[in-house]
Amino acid sequence: MLLKRKFLFSSTILAGVMAVTAPAFAQSQLPAVNVQGQADQDATDIGEVVVTGSRIRRDPTNAPTPLIQVSRDELLETGQSTVIDYLATIPALSNSVVPSDTTGSGLGDGGLSLANLRSLGSNRTLTLVDGRRHVGSNGGSLAVDVDTIPRLLIENIEIVTGGASSVYGADAVSGVLNFVLRKDYEGAEIDANYAMINEDGQASYRISALVGHNFFDDRLNVYAHGEYELQEEVTSLDIDWIRNGKYLLGIDADPTNATIGPRFDGMLDSALFTNVRRMDRPRWGQTTLVHGTALSPLNDPDQAAFSNGLNRDACTFTYAASCYAVEPGKTFWYEGNTARPANFGTRVGGTGISRPYNIGGDGVNAADFSTGSRVPESESARFQFGATFNVSDSVEAYLEAKYVSEDTFDVSQPTFFDIDLDNTSYSPTQLNSVWSTSGQDLRWDDNAFLPANVKAAIANNILIRYSDPTNTTGSTSTGGTPITGPGSAAQLARHSMFGPDRTQTNERIVQRYVAGLRGSFDTLGFINDINWDLGYTYGQVEVENVERGVDVLRFGLAADAVFDTAGVVNGTPGQVVCRAQLIDALGLPTTYNAVGQQFSGEDIRNIQGYGQAAIDDCRPLNVFGAGNQSQEALDYIDASIAITEKNEQEQFIGSVSGQLWDLFGAGAIGVAVGGEHRREYTEAIGRDATTNGRYLFLNTGPDFTGVEYTSNELFAELSLPLFRDSWMGEYAELSGSYRWADYSTVGETDVYGVNLVYRPIQDITFKTSFNTSIRVPDLGENFSPPGETFANAFTDPCDTRQITALLDPEIRGYRIANCQTLAAADGFAGVFDFGGATTTTADDFRPSYTSGVSGNIGGNPNLSPETSESFTISAVIEPRFIPNFSMVLDYYEIEITDAIGFPSAQGLAEQCVSSGPVLNPIACALVFRDSGGAGATNQFRVGGPAPQGGFLQIPINFARLETRGLDFSARYQLDTEETFGRNWGTFTYSIGGLWLIQQDNFTSTASPNIYTPLGSSLFYPRVRFTSRLTWAPTENLAITWLADWQSAQDIVEYRNFVSDGDNRPVEYLRTDDYVRNDLTVRWNVTDEAELRFGVTNIFDAEQSPWLGTTLYSNFDPYGRRFNIGLNYKFQ
Repeated sequence: MLLKRKFLFSSTILAGVMAVTAPAFAQSQLPAVNVQGQADQDATDIGEVVVTGSRIRRDPTNAPTPLIQVSRDELLETGQSTVIDYLATIPALSNSVVPSDTTGSGLGDGGLSLANLRSLGSNRTLTLVDGRRHVGSNGGSLAVDVDTIPRLLIENIEIVTGGASSVYGADAVSGVLNFVLRKDYEGAEIDANYAMINEDGQASYRISALVGHNFFDDRLNVYAHGEYELQEEVTSLDIDWIRNGKYLLGIDADPTNATIGPRFDGMLDSALFTNVRRMDRPRWGQTTLVHGTALSPLNDPDQAAFSNGLNRDACTFTYAASCYAVEPGKTFWYEGNTARPANFGTRVGGTGISRPYNIGGDGVNAADFSTGSRVPESESARFQFGATFNVSDSVEAYLEAKYVSEDTFDVSQPTFFDIDLDNTSYSPTQLNSVWSTSGQDLRWDDNAFLPANVKAAIANNILIRYSDPTNTTGSTSTGGTPITGPGSAAQLARHSMFGPDRTQTNERIVQRYVAGLRGSFDTLGFINDINWDLGYTYGQVEVENVERGVDVLRFGLAADAVFDTAGVVNGTPGQVVCRAQLIDALGLPTTYNAVGQQFSGEDIRNIQGYGQAAIDDCRPLNVFGAGNQSQEALDYIDASIAITEKNEQEQFIGSVSGQLWDLFGAGAIGVAVGGEHRREYTEAIGRDATTNGRYLFLNTGPDFTGVEYTSNELFAELSLPLFRDSWMGEYAELSGSYRWADYSTVGETDVYGVNLVYRPIQDITFKTSFNTSIRVPDLGENFSPPGETFANAFTDPCDTRQITALLDPEIRGYRIANCQTLAAADGFAGVFDFGGATTTTADDFRPSYTSGVSGNIGGNPNLSPETSESFTISAVIEPRFIPNFSMVLDYYEIEITDAIGFPSAQGLAEQCVSSGPVLNPIACALVFRDSGGAGATNQFRVGGPAPQGGFLQIPINFARLETRGLDFSARYQLDTEETFGRNWGTFTYSIGGLWLIQQDNFTSTASPNIYTPLGSSLFYPRVRFTSRLTWAPTENLAITWLADWQSAQDIVEYRNFVSDGDNRPVEYLRTDDYVRNDLTVRWNVTDEAELRFGVTNIFDAEQSPWLGTTLYSNFDPYGRRFNIGLNYKFQ
């Protein structure tokens, strides 16, 4: 169906353009300018070569698929510090993974640079080096770190933007990047570069050297390359606009349920603030007494207190987060070893119970709450050796060896803890209660470090709960007044804190070896101009990943510090010791409380990974206030996990190409055939051994034992010239390709491609193609062992409050019925009022998920290949009446079906009960409801005992991805002496961009036809282009101005704004149009030496401030910066 539609569309356009261009056949021929930036020359001078996208040798002007070329000079002159940073400015590659994208939650990926064509994912872009595969750079993945490819060795990068699996195999779904390396290099060259990578002065330093020489009468060519690069870390607070603390914060919450009040009330819901500080979770904490919050205009200035849906029954559960929102008079701030009531300055934002933002006063820059490193620190050494030897006049042997060492370091979000100060949780002769990796209890009355004034405040604290006018059970009061008169004693507080950093160190070693024979001969039977190649490639990536964090049990033991008044531990009365040490010295069992917590009733001495040493080595830790922690205590709680990841790749490939008969007088038929065997292997070992049963604030889980898959493949191509210099036009060629493969994981597959090239006159060439492609599940998707993960900020779709807040009555009905079905299956039929039909809340289902939901994430061995269809139609225009001008228009469509994705725990839970009138069996099978504990609510909420947890997050073939757009590029060169008779130099202007027509993701397991339109949203500008103007006043000097322009991108969709018209000021619905301007100067000081200088982001363009401190990498976040480089060639 798609093929038929594309063929009709293509043939209609071609027929129409032929009619328009027919009168121009008699125009004279002039030299053409190659729009990809090649030197001006007649096509007959170029000869026949292999161009990326085909294995058949041909005139490059007849390349069958759209092609973008990037030269080595462009890479060297750019002010960007990495190859991928420059490639990401090409609109077709704009969402590639750059080093700043690899800090945060990913494991083992620090510093990776992964190409991503058409924003369809780096795993759907195939990266080649000289037409051969390269080993994947991240555990279990085939995506290639392009910055491991030596810069000085790159001749150019050829980018095919369309499916190419029939030519190159699986994974070429959105296209191919082929790094073409320099051949037969002779000489010596050094290139050095210094580049600021951030306006604050952080920089990268690189020096590269290449030497090559011919021996034995030029039969043997040998080259060697070496490169060293150092890149400094950039942290969040190194970036000036993040330090400014600009945030778009809520100031008004409209009702979420249309039955309560209108959603549009005419008062803006949000406003932009500067120099914002945040109070609720500083380093080493603040302490807030348990309290209710009076519902008042301070929570929502223009709505009745109850109507926004956020404030109902505030603090009904003593340990709920709503009971510990920071509040004047209830929150303590630490300075040194003392505490005082927090200074809230001017409170801003916040429309519910939690209002943590303020300007002035205490608090910290809110960037402290996000990832620490924005660019990882990295140090790289890259070496490559190569040789070619002419065995005979027609046979050449080749050899290539690469070794890359890269060390990276980055800091993610710190460890975080919510510590309930509660004397009732455990007795003075028990170990402290541990509820989760981030939740613990401490006794407040005898803690050695908690200031006396905070203890007194807890002892005298009164909790007042406030009423909800929609639920008057037990109270006849109105909104914002106490339910229980003067209140009741509540000797509870919560200490919320960020603790030690979580860091990652990666030592990545890349090895790649290529060896083979290639040759040519004139004739074999009826085949002429034969070229053959037989080669072997071996690649290995080994990553030593060390992740540092906190041992949760040791943290609790150290934080539970008390005075040893009698000196029974160390013989020193009054010494501060760990409670566990005191209990042990008294000869008592060192056990945890037996009720409802982790390790209930267990003795620390009998828990794997701890034992007596955990007690003996304990050092008291002061968790109350930054700077109060001893190094001994920090060393005691420190924990790390070390793993070794390994990817291996082997590829045997042989191909032969040649020419058959000339059937129509238009040229010989071209043919290429070949076969390939490939093996992919991965493992990740060490996590289990270094975890050793400990309870860690780290990514624990089982080892990924070695797995592999193999493939055997056959491929063929055929090109058929249809006519040349005919009444039908200057040239036409039809070509096709086919590949069959047998994978050990998914079985047999086959794909094909069809291409047509038509040049009606010399001035214009049309190309169209249709290709089918596949992506085979990688080893990580297939076989990753299940490991623990967390769904933070989880909201239960069966929660009565969530259901009653739904605007769509149909989905509300689905949820009520399906949640009742789930409850009945678990033995709770008729127990819960999911729809809020009764006036009381006593029978509502209102679960609390204070620290997220634990679950498991792993691979799925039953995955099928992704399949895709892609269609392109292109026009290459080189009008003779405009010398030195060329333009290319490439229209593309790509549709991927059976796309592999990871549904989130939240999404699975919602799709289970929201898909329709009956339960969604796929989603429901992956969500578990049995969290344990007392009462029906606890037993029915999402959760489960270890190791099952509350959900299983595995990849499944459920998504569909569609994209279409128009690539456009143009180039014009003006020689002022030829044009005006005055030598003012040469001007060259080029522009290349993308008009994104559609980018839709169909990612709902419940409703496959419901999609998320991404076009014009963040990261997906409707139009993006780069404009380059170069002025060369002399042969030795060139000045280039480059502009990278993006159209405004939607933050809130207009269709959503219609129903919520006061959500924010209209100008904040979208980003501004964005443009970054760069300037580079290249000066050939001598024939051997070239000096270059550049300024990146001349006007210090920044992302729109109402995006807050979230870094969107398609906008340059690093401000104005400078670079300088030197290239020296030895003659």
